[in-house]
Amino acid sequence: MTTGLARASVRARPSAFAGVFSVLVLSATVVTASVAMLRTASGIPPGQAREAVGAMGAGFTVVTVYLSVFVIAQVMALTVAARARENAVLRAVGALPWQIRRTVATEALCTALPALPVGYALGFLLAHIWRDGMAAHGLLPPGVPLTVGLPPALAAGGVLFVTSQLGGLLAAHRAARARPVEALGDAAGARRGVTVTGVVRGLGAVLALVGAAVLTAVTAAGPREEVGEHLPLVLLAHLVGVGFAGPAIARAAAGVLAVPVRLLTAPRALGGGAAAELAFAQARAASRRLSSAITPVALVVAFTLVKLAALEAVAEPSWVDLFATVLYAAFAACAAANTLVLLSVERRREVALLRAVGAGSWQVLRMLVAEAATVTCAGFGAGAGVALAVTLPLGEAAGASLSALPSATWAGIGAGVLALALAATLAPLPGHLRRAPG
Repeated sequence: MTTGLARASVRARPSAFAGVFSVLVLSATVVTASVAMLRTASGIPPGQAREAVGAMGAGFTVVTVYLSVFVIAQVMALTVAARARENAVLRAVGALPWQIRRTVATEALCTALPALPVGYALGFLLAHIWRDGMAAHGLLPPGVPLTVGLPPALAAGGVLFVTSQLGGLLAAHRAARARPVEALGDAAGARRGVTVTGVVRGLGAVLALVGAAVLTAVTAAGPREEVGEHLPLVLLAHLVGVGFAGPAIARAAAGVLAVPVRLLTAPRALGGGAAAELAFAQARAASRRLSSAITPVALVVAFTLVKLAALEAVAEPSWVDLFATVLYAAFAACAAANTLVLLSVERRREVALLRAVGAGSWQVLRMLVAEAATVTCAGFGAGAGVALAVTLPLGEAAGASLSALPSATWAGIGAGVLALALAATLAPLPGHLRRAPG
C-alpha cells in the first residue's frame, strides 16, 4: 500500500518533488567530487598539499550531509503539509502512524534513486574542475591524475539514502503522530491559538540558540588557527535556531512591512469587495506560511556575508576560498528557491479563488510581490543577525569582519536575495493565471 501511495504522490505533485530531486542531485554532485578529491589526495606524496586536499574534501562532505538533511527535511515537510487532507483521510480510515512515515520515506527514496546517476555525472565534471583549479593555483602538483571510480558513487548513494530517509522521517513526524480527528481538523484549518507545535518550536529555538552560543564560546576559547575551520559549523548551529524561530521572525517582518503591504492590498487597488478582503487576509497570514522560506534565505545571506568578509580581509583570496563560497551559496540558494517555488505552487487554489471574486492578474501579482518582499526582509535580517552573532566574537581570529564589507556589497546581497525571492515566488504564477477563474 505505502509504495503505491508514494508513487501516486510523486506523480501527482511533480513540482514538489522536483525541488527535493534538485537538492539530492546537488548533494550527490558535491559528495562525488569530494570523495574523488580524497582519493586523488591519497595518491599525492605525504605533505602539506595532501593534507589540504584531504581536509577540504572531508569538510565539504560533512557540511553537504548536514545541509542535505536540513534542506530535504524542510522541502519534504512542505510537501507533506500540502497534502494534509489526504493524510487526514488516511488516518481517519485506519492508516497507522508507521504507514504514513513509510509512505513519506518511500517518496523520498523514489526521488533519490534517479538523482544518484545525475549527481555522479555532474560530480565527475566538478571533480575535474576542482582538480584543474587547484593545480593551476599551485595547490596540487602538476599532472596529478584524478581518481574517481566506484567509491564516490557508493559514497554518494549512501549519503542520498541516509539524507533522504532522515529528511523524510523528520517531515512525516507531525502527520504520523496526529490523531485522526485532529488530522482532519488541521486539514480543514480548524485549529487556532497556541499549539503544541508552536510551544515545541519556541523551546527548540531557545535551546538551539543557547547551544549555538555555547559552541561559539568553545570555539573562541580554542586554538586561534582552528577558528576559521569551525566557522561554517558555528554558522549552521545558529541557523538551526533561526529555523525553529521562523514563524516569529516572519511575523516581525510582516509587521515591519505592514504599511507597504496595506498599500499593495488596499481595497481600491483590488477593486474593493471580497477580493480585497481575501487578499489582505492572505498577506496577514503570510508570517506562518512563509516562515519555512526564511531559513534557507538566511542561510544564503549568512554564508555569503561571512565568506565575503573573510575574503575581504586577505589581499589575494585563495582559489579554495572562492570555490567554497560559490559552492555554499549555490546550495543555500537552491534550498531557498525550492522552498519558495513550492510555496507558490501550492497557492493555486488561493489564486483561483481571488480571481473568482474579482481580483485581476495585476492585483494577484502585487500580493505575491509583497510576500516575496516579506521573505527577503525576514531572511536578510535573520542572516545578517547570524553573521553578526558569529563574527563579533570569532571574526578577529578567523579574519572575517563584517565592518570591512563596503556598502555596495550589502546592497548587492540584498538585491540578489530579492531577485531570487521574486523569481522563485512568481515562477508558477503564469500557470495559475492561465487557468480559468472559479
